[in-house]
Amino acid sequence: MYHVHVYFPLQRKEEAQALNDIIRREREDVLHVFPLVCKLVGPHKMPMFEMHLESLSEEFVAWLDNHRGVFSALIHPVSNQELLDHTERAIWLGRELGVFEEKLEA
Repeated sequence: MYHVHVYFPLQRKEEAQALNDIIRREREDVLHVFPLVCKLVGPHKMPMFEMHLESLSEEFVAWLDNHRGVFSALIHPVSNQELLDHTERAIWLGRELGVFEEKLEA
């Protein structure tokens, strides 16, 4: 299982919603696309939306990189080691924003 977080500044909320909609329409490999979260939550340093994947493919990463525009995206595996999943095991597309590590379990 993988989680993908797409980060956006609030002034680009409409563009983020458009990307969210495209993912819902075009990506059958995405298990779930969550609504935009327009505030800081959990370890995330910007507003974001999340999606879940059963597995990660190079094709998906390339597609997202091509469609994300100016947004940064964090792709990470899901295990019982949240800190490692969000840091050492993570893939960033765009500018690496980091996470609030103190909010994650080691």
